[in-house]
Amino acid sequence: MEVCLYNDAPATHLERRLDGRSTIERAVAWAASLEGLVEPNEGVRVTLYSTADVPGLPGTWTVQRCGSLTEADLTHLIATLTGTAETEIVFAFFDQPFLNAELTERMITRHRSYRAEYTFADGYPAGLSPEIVSGHVVAHLASHASDTSLIDRRGLFPIVQKDINRLDVETELSAIDQRLMRLHLSVDTAANLKLCENLAPGAPSAIDEWAAHTETRREQHRTLPRFVSIQVIEQEVQRLAYSPYPAMREDVLAPGRVMGLSRFEDLVDQIDAFSPEAVVHLSLWGEIALHPDAIGLFRAVLSRPRLRLLVETSGVGWESARADELFALDSRRFTLIVGLDSNDPERYERVRGDSFHEAQSFARAAVDRLGDRAFVQAVRSDLTEPSLDAFYREWHELTPNVIIEKYDDFCGTLPGRKIGDISPLDRFPCWHLERDLYVLVDGRVPLCREDLDASHPLGNVFTDGMSPVWEAGAPRFAEHVRGEWRGICEQCDEYYTFNF
Repeated sequence: MEVCLYNDAPATHLERRLDGRSTIERAVAWAASLEGLVEPNEGVRVTLYSTADVPGLPGTWTVQRCGSLTEADLTHLIATLTGTAETEIVFAFFDQPFLNAELTERMITRHRSYRAEYTFADGYPAGLSPEIVSGHVVAHLASHASDTSLIDRRGLFPIVQKDINRLDVETELSAIDQRLMRLHLSVDTAANLKLCENLAPGAPSAIDEWAAHTETRREQHRTLPRFVSIQVIEQEVQRLAYSPYPAMREDVLAPGRVMGLSRFEDLVDQIDAFSPEAVVHLSLWGEIALHPDAIGLFRAVLSRPRLRLLVETSGVGWESARADELFALDSRRFTLIVGLDSNDPERYERVRGDSFHEAQSFARAAVDRLGDRAFVQAVRSDLTEPSLDAFYREWHELTPNVIIEKYDDFCGTLPGRKIGDISPLDRFPCWHLERDLYVLVDGRVPLCREDLDASHPLGNVFTDGMSPVWEAGAPRFAEHVRGEWRGICEQCDEYYTFNF
């Protein structure tokens, strides 16, 4: 049996003790448990590919330093480990402290019993299980692997998915589907590290006890902000028919306050120190194209090596030179969303106003220049529904990155215009209270984006600091865990929408 491990987490995270044992110690123990699943003369060979130096590993392991791996890199490395067509390769991320020996044994037993070519687990939180692949299909997987797409937390599955009907695939299913919790039990980010620290005490070795373990600790799922949306300018270029912003400002087209570059950099420093893998979203309200130093803001975020940048724009108001600077941002951590809503000029005007051709031209340039880092978006409502199908089909010919966003009435502030009800049958704690933070141009932090007049303030990031402001939201999230919804939460229809 070959065990292939990949690590791209910082060594400091790997060495952090979680209820007495580090992730390194836990991963070594998990790999050792596999010895009981092979014949004595066969043995288990472990190879670790890591972007960081990892101390304290067994001398029998093969350890190789590497950069971030693409799909093609990973399948090539696995191919070098494949001795025969019957070789079983167990692949896992090394930075997962709760890899479960019992679940792994179930998966290997299933893989062998059904002579599978690829076996994975489903319904469990990410980080409890490896993947298993048979040696004779590695070359086939390699033929479908991308040499540009980096390996993400789905591991080998995106490669398998490209030709899944050609493979014998087996799935070890959880008795209770825990995917809705969106837990990533790894120490690859500061937020996930904190989650693992929270769940480590009392973490069960019996795999069927994990559902209860995570459910009873729901409050502890709230760790650090994963998504920070910042208003850097108060002025808009359009009066959106589905936006509550006109009710928040007397004239949204008039110049208003601007968060300067220096102050923004101070805020980014706070985010980088507190939650260094967060997605920074610009702009919460206001058109980012109108900011006098928009490109400087973007570069400030991208200069922090682990922060990600999401820019949302109407595509209106960009001078050609600044648009070129925007499109020249060369980072996989940068994503652009262009809100268009309709490809029909008359309907566009009813929803957004003028500048249809400018927005369309900008969006096409963005797709052409940024490729898979650019998205086009429409909000689905009775205002856009008649042209939505054509919008999707026309843009999908140019890019798969077409977003159809649900309509938000902001807790009844706007007219009810949504098409259909997609809310869950049973309500659960709000994703945005668990994972998001929203910052207004003066640094005030409302409870969430729905808190339009900041009547439920959490503080001010410039005077109180990031950590106290974030912790101020914990009591409201705890109420949600207890099934209590008060104030604006009672009428909210956004709790089940998810950012990052």
